[in-house]
Amino acid sequence: MRKRKNKKQRQARTYLLLSLLLIGGLVLGTYYNHQSRTVSNSYIVDETVKLSSGANVYDSLSAMKKTNTKFNPEVTYKVNRYYLTGKDGNEVYARFNYDGHNYFVQSTDISIAMTNAINKYIAQAGYPHAKIEQQISPRFTQQKYKTASGKPRGVIIHDTGNENSTISSEISYMEKNYTATRVFVHTFIDARQILNIADTKYMAEGAGPRANPSFIQFEMPHEYTATTFANQLANAAYYTAYNLKQNNLPVIKGNKDGGGTVWTHAMVSNYLGGTDHQDPVSYWSASAQKLFGTSYTINDFIVLVQAYYNQM
Repeated sequence: MRKRKNKKQRQARTYLLLSLLLIGGLVLGTYYNHQSRTVSNSYIVDETVKLSSGANVYDSLSAMKKTNTKFNPEVTYKVNRYYLTGKDGNEVYARFNYDGHNYFVQSTDISIAMTNAINKYIAQAGYPHAKIEQQISPRFTQQKYKTASGKPRGVIIHDTGNENSTISSEISYMEKNYTATRVFVHTFIDARQILNIADTKYMAEGAGPRANPSFIQFEMPHEYTATTFANQLANAAYYTAYNLKQNNLPVIKGNKDGGGTVWTHAMVSNYLGGTDHQDPVSYWSASAQKLFGTSYTINDFIVLVQAYYNQM
């Protein structure tokens, strides 16, 4: 009888120990779910930034441990990498180096120092942008993206190449001639408007067979004043950042290996093939020189996209 009693006692102790371990695991799991960040993607950058006053800075991204180091919001720091974190990669943290150590800060708590004159102009205006309007046309074929995820993997930038055209006239031409040309984009962007005419859940047909199955695409009619050109670039950067964020994609310039998320039509022609257009290179460079006395390239645009992306 005594032996049987000891066996029952041992079983009770075992059940108690297992229960405590289970409860402890749940508590620790809850703690780490709140205190740590799972990195879904990261990418290298080279940016100079300022921290906002009262920004939370961390010694470790994995443990989310706040640092005791003090930072001056008037001093600039070098960001060298961004991390997409959280359940869906919808939180963005920047890594910067100070005094030989890496620190981490949420992207909403930094402001990028702009070196390009047009980007400075947009930053000083408070990064304005139009709202995305929907005017979906029934004319265009809806085909699923041919990516592993079934979602777009980036954005392609076009300019119309037509002087003095408007969004209205460009859409009218695209709709009337679609049966013959099989060409359309998702969205048109000018200084005042971001007009979505095709569902971005489906592919467009504006950049050739090697790019169409993978990218959201937008067109820019030409602008002719400094203010309207800058506002158009601001709208374009916002739209690009918005779509990247919606699809949990990083801000990375397209490259020769086919990677990256932000592409010009020219880069598609040069790197992917299947098309020979070189837009918007000439439009951007000529307009920037004439209206601002500066240059403007995809590298400048990438920085502007990141600035909008950081605010989202």
